[in-house]
Amino acid sequence: MMEALPKLKELYTRKAKPFYVSTMKERNNDVPVVFPLFSPKAQEHVWKTVPINHDRQAAILVPLLEYQGEPSLLFTKRSSSLPTHASEVSFPGGHFDNNVDNSLEDTAIREAQEELLGDYDWEQIQLIGRASPLPSINGTPVVPILAVLTQPVISSINTFPGNVDEVDEVFVVSLSKLLEVETVEDSQRFRTKIPVFPLDHHKIWGLTAVVTRPILHQLLKPAFCLSS
Repeated sequence: MMEALPKLKELYTRKAKPFYVSTMKERNNDVPVVFPLFSPKAQEHVWKTVPINHDRQAAILVPLLEYQGEPSLLFTKRSSSLPTHASEVSFPGGHFDNNVDNSLEDTAIREAQEELLGDYDWEQIQLIGRASPLPSINGTPVVPILAVLTQPVISSINTFPGNVDEVDEVFVVSLSKLLEVETVEDSQRFRTKIPVFPLDHHKIWGLTAVVTRPILHQLLKPAFCLSS
């Protein structure tokens, strides 16, 4: 894992670009530099799928880690009792809080800690950077934050027991498995085919899959020299 970090950072730096979307109001005048999830044409289409909620922002953490000797991504299965997106697979994350967060990176890490629990040393993670925001189904701009959990995780359940009020399960999928199972299906919302990752006991789809695919193929696959 650690030996791939310099290449991952170099790939991110080389591919990251300023992000402009006319329908999104930034909280300040800075134009963020991000890894693009979409082509410019697809990006404009995505931002027209729902009315944008300019009053809120959210961030999700895309956690890369070593698990059972393989580079992997960590996901959560949302609690079946939640009022929205119940039982769906997602990355940990939530809404920006002006009272406690200085940045969307703070938001992603804070929410991950609250959802995953456990005694992991969050001071040891390495932030790689942002991916371009995309709107949730409710129109809230969501910013993915790619981070590396530098300490190997032996057991996802023991390391991250999960907050029972928010998640039913925390689980890890190797990058090689994601590449193996990836397919596409029609999306009514985006009016095109979008990626899905059907696993034995979970299905990664929707916004989570849309975020996963470009990061997987354009950053993680070349950084770890993986084949499809």
